[in-house]
This record gives sequence, C-alpha cells and structure tokens, in this order.
Amino acid sequence: MNKHATHAEDWYQVRLTLPWVVPGAPGVQDAINIAVAEVGRRADASAVHSADISVQDVACPSCSWEMEAVLCTHGYAMVVLDITVEIEASSVDESTTLVKRELGSRMKDIPLTVLDSIAVDDIEDSSVSFAKLGLPAENRPEATDRSSSRNTTKSGR
Repeated sequence: MNKHATHAEDWYQVRLTLPWVVPGAPGVQDAINIAVAEVGRRADASAVHSADISVQDVACPSCSWEMEAVLCTHGYAMVVLDITVEIEASSVDESTTLVKRELGSRMKDIPLTVLDSIAVDDIEDSSVSFAKLGLPAENRPEATDRSSSRNTTKSGR
C-alpha cells in the first residue's frame, strides 16, 4: 500500500508570469484581448487544465497606484500575463517542470517564470455555495470582521 502511495499523482496549481508581444495592436485593450486569446489557445492545446489568464498588475513606485502591465508603442505592444494552471504531478518540483515543458513547447522564446506551485488539496476552499448566494453578506458564515466594519462605517455616514 505504501508503494502505491509513493507513485500516486496529485493535482498541483502552478502560477506563472510571461510577457507577450503583440505586433500591430491598434490599442491597449486590443493588445490585451489578443494576448489573452493567443496564450489561452496555446494553453488549451497542452496537457494543463483550467488555465486562468489575467493581466499582471504593477504598482507605481512613487504613489503605489496599481495599473495593468501593458506597454503599447507604435506598431507593437507588450502585455505581461499571469497564468494559473492545474497539472497532475507527483511533487511540486515535478509540477513546475511539467508546466514549463508543456507551455514552453507551445510558446517558443517566451520566458516563463514560475511564481508558485501548490497542491490543489492545500488550497483553502473559498468557493461560495449556491445556497448562500441569496443571503446578505453579513448573514453569510464566511463574513469576516472586516466586512462588518465596512457596514458600520457606511451606516455611520
């Protein structure tokens, strides 16, 4: 039984960041749409599951204002994307290796930087059940002290 447990494969969630160059993008939102669609198409063709793609946010060093990491110039745009995928592997190290192999073979000359990898079983269940969706936020079991303090602040105005 222990022999079977050592060869068991678990699901891991791996988060990566990658820059994507979009030639001929007429605007920032078009560049974002093209980059997300292209990376999504290539991720769908690989062995990874449930690819979640978003534009990376960066903060201004002087004022801390957060903005999307997109640089748009005449004729080219570069969009920095965060992609979170799930893959079946036997360890954290193997999960990052497999993801880089699967995505890297479909994205030639694109630097893939792994930000983190965690077993799917270790991720806290933050999903909301459909039965709780109709309840007001303060009546939901997962409501925190922070959300109730926001309610008191709003009622104090």
